[in-house]
Amino acid sequence: MIYFQIIIGLLVVLAIIDLIVGVSNDAVNFLNSAVGSKVASFRTILLIASVGVLIGTLSSNGMMQIARNGIFQPEFFTFDKVIIIFLAVMLTDVILLDIYNSLGLPTSTTVSLIFELLGASFTVGILYVIEQHKPFSELETVLNYKSAIVIIGGIFFSVFVAFISGTFIHFFSRLLFTFKLKRTLQVFGPAFTAIAVTIMIYFLLIKGLEGTSLISANQLHWIQQNTTYLLGATLVITFLATLGLMRFSKVNPLKIIVLIGTFSLAMAFAGNDLVNFIGVSVAAYSAYQAWAISGIAADAFSMNALNEQIVTPTWFLLLSGAIMVATLWLSAKSKKVTETEVSLGRQDEGEEKFTTNPFARLLVGGAIFVGSRFTKTIPDSWLQKMEKRLRQPKGSKKAKADEPSFDLLRAAVNLVVASALIAYGTSQKLPLSTTFVSFMVAMGASFADQAWGRESAVYRVSGVLQVIGGWVLTAFVAFAGSSVIALILYFTGFIGVVVIATITFALLLYSQITFKRAQRNEAKADKLLLKETITVRELLEQSKLNADENILGIQRLLQSCWDALLSESPKKLLAQKKEVKKVAAENKRISEKIIRYIRKTEQGGLQAGRLNMLVFDILQDLYQSSILIGDSCSEHVANFHPTPGKDFQKKLEQIEVLSNGYFSIVHTEISQLNFHQSEEEEKAFRAFINFLASSLDSEILRIQQNEINSRLATLQTRILLEMKDIIESTHQLYILHKDFLSAR
Repeated sequence: MIYFQIIIGLLVVLAIIDLIVGVSNDAVNFLNSAVGSKVASFRTILLIASVGVLIGTLSSNGMMQIARNGIFQPEFFTFDKVIIIFLAVMLTDVILLDIYNSLGLPTSTTVSLIFELLGASFTVGILYVIEQHKPFSELETVLNYKSAIVIIGGIFFSVFVAFISGTFIHFFSRLLFTFKLKRTLQVFGPAFTAIAVTIMIYFLLIKGLEGTSLISANQLHWIQQNTTYLLGATLVITFLATLGLMRFSKVNPLKIIVLIGTFSLAMAFAGNDLVNFIGVSVAAYSAYQAWAISGIAADAFSMNALNEQIVTPTWFLLLSGAIMVATLWLSAKSKKVTETEVSLGRQDEGEEKFTTNPFARLLVGGAIFVGSRFTKTIPDSWLQKMEKRLRQPKGSKKAKADEPSFDLLRAAVNLVVASALIAYGTSQKLPLSTTFVSFMVAMGASFADQAWGRESAVYRVSGVLQVIGGWVLTAFVAFAGSSVIALILYFTGFIGVVVIATITFALLLYSQITFKRAQRNEAKADKLLLKETITVRELLEQSKLNADENILGIQRLLQSCWDALLSESPKKLLAQKKEVKKVAAENKRISEKIIRYIRKTEQGGLQAGRLNMLVFDILQDLYQSSILIGDSCSEHVANFHPTPGKDFQKKLEQIEVLSNGYFSIVHTEISQLNFHQSEEEEKAFRAFINFLASSLDSEILRIQQNEINSRLATLQTRILLEMKDIIESTHQLYILHKDFLSAR
């Protein structure tokens, strides 16, 4: 009894954690449109979403049955086996979702739940069949294959429905409104708002009320009988109210849609997805209650009770909603996932978060080819009218810091279409993936808006493919992970529970620590780009910071190279490879931001802009040389080539002494923008260059006299030549900053 009480307690804790990590991932589904369009302050958006989440939790009762008997037939399992399935599912789910949150990738909590249930019940089912000496054909009766196939098919089919719906509905909406919303809203705004709000009312409040504990059966029957009248009244009242607000208060009707849509989608999310977070734990608690009063042994008590319909207590649903709301307000990871989806749909070019891949290039190239052929079938007069209405107005040269990623029309379409699809799925007891639906609607709308232009199409498509690939990977990892954990728990009992639970909590703690560290670094890197205009002084400070930080980074890289080369230690070789990756990442970061820095520079900042471009050019040379040294040392050690002799080791020691001294002077002078030690810098530079020249001469003599093998000769001469380039480039950095200050 105590053993199972501990497990139930653990499942309750895991349910709370799952609510936190799950909402951190799924918040993007109902926040991205409002956040991306900047319809209101972030606090206002969160407040509206919070109310929607709380109300939505009360309509989730009907979905809870999926965790109880949607994937497996509970009557074929005893209580002790069912508890193993539920615990394996929850442990896997918490780890999996937290990994995705830390990476900033949206994934489907519905897919993870379904495949975790499938994996754990499949493994326990096989063990049960073997234990009972039954044929494997019995698995067909143990697992609810038909239900699982319908659920999984519905989830993945929703991807195509959502993308096509988002694309076509937004395409025609944009044709109607164009990008000049101020003029067209006066004509079409009230009618569009009335239709949008009525659609959301129908799918959410009328269809969504089926299965809720908010109203009685008689009240629900009355609503169903009078649906047409209710919708007609909603349409007329909304039209007149919007018309009045626009006429007398100058209210933007699209803001009304986006804010109501945020509430609606948050409500739909809570109604559909709450089962993903607490459904398993609620089912486990119900199973425990049924077993505890039976007086039968755990390994003999059949779980027929899970086939019965239950109503989850309202206080339990509200408590879950309160935890979800608290997570919305406090979780930094939810903001990171939201940022990923918003960035893939934004209208401007900006900084791309994803690299390209061959498949994305193939898709974009194919789309361009098909598009060019398709347009030839449309009359020129039609094309010209369409292009005129879909043409984006030219923006100012400087993008404002608080400029929205897309406009309110797209945000409104995203929310109306997504909430309608999700609410319909909930009313049909289909656990649609809110992530799949909201993400693909947003991508379809951005595609219709031509947000994926030639400048960014490959990057955006790559990002979408990576996210979709992550969804597919979720299914495999969820199935495999829960299978393995169920197997371990089946044979190890309480010891396995303690070990796996400890590992789970340790991974969560480590993830939180590393995530916070990464967030601090990102905030530091992007602080300047949040400003609308960058002054010459700020641009100089950024140039100084880039030069200074990279000198220190390259110094660390060189130190790790010498350590790995001379010690031939796998551990130091790994550390050296990490330093190479850091330098490469820093190179990429600066290359992505340099043009944006210059674009935002105030008038009269030509010299500062030139300084930044030249510094960037020199840093490229520094990166290339340092990465080449790093890769050469890494390859030399990894292939077990001979270690450099004592003569060259002494040269490396001297290089380390000279480089540390020289880098120290340059670092101090540039960081303080104070060049009083220019004579010392020149002396140190000349001494270093002369030493490298004499060392290179001695290496050439040794090669000519055949005193050194080819591998060592290649490595040692490369080190000397690249060090010469590094020191000369560093000297150029110093001179550039010195000359810039003296010319001001």
